[in-house]
Amino acid sequence: MRFAWLLLWLPLSAHADLYRWIDPATGTPKYSTLPPSDPRIEPEVVQYKAPPPPKPPPATAKPAASAELEARWRSLAAQLASIPAEELKSGSDRVRQHVQALEAARTELDRLDPAGASRRSAEMAAIMQRSLNRPP
Repeated sequence: MRFAWLLLWLPLSAHADLYRWIDPATGTPKYSTLPPSDPRIEPEVVQYKAPPPPKPPPATAKPAASAELEARWRSLAAQLASIPAEELKSGSDRVRQHVQALEAARTELDRLDPAGASRRSAEMAAIMQRSLNRPP
C-alpha cells in the first residue's frame, strides 16, 4: 500500500518552477529552479517550453526498392543452388558471373538493410554448403 502512495506522489514531485532574475553584481540574467538567496531580488517565474522532439532521420531507401532487391537476391540465390555441383566446383564463367551478380545484389541490400546482413550471409552459406555437397 505504501508503494502505491509513492507512485501517486512521484509525478507531482517532477514539477518545478523556473526562476529568472537579473544578477545585481553582473547585470546578467540568471535562471534556476530555486529562487535567489538574496531576499531583495524579486524573481519572475518563467514558463518552461521544452524543445521540440527530434525529427526522425529521413528514410534513405524506399521499402519497395529494398523488397524488390531482396526478391532479386533470392531469385539469384535459387538459380545458383540449381547449378550442378560439378559446374560450381569448376568455377566456369557462367558461375563467376552469377556469383558476381549475387554479390552485387547482396552488397546493395546490406547497404539498404544492414540489420539483415547476417541473415543473408547465413542463408548464402547454407545454400553454398547444400549445393557443393549434393550428389552429382
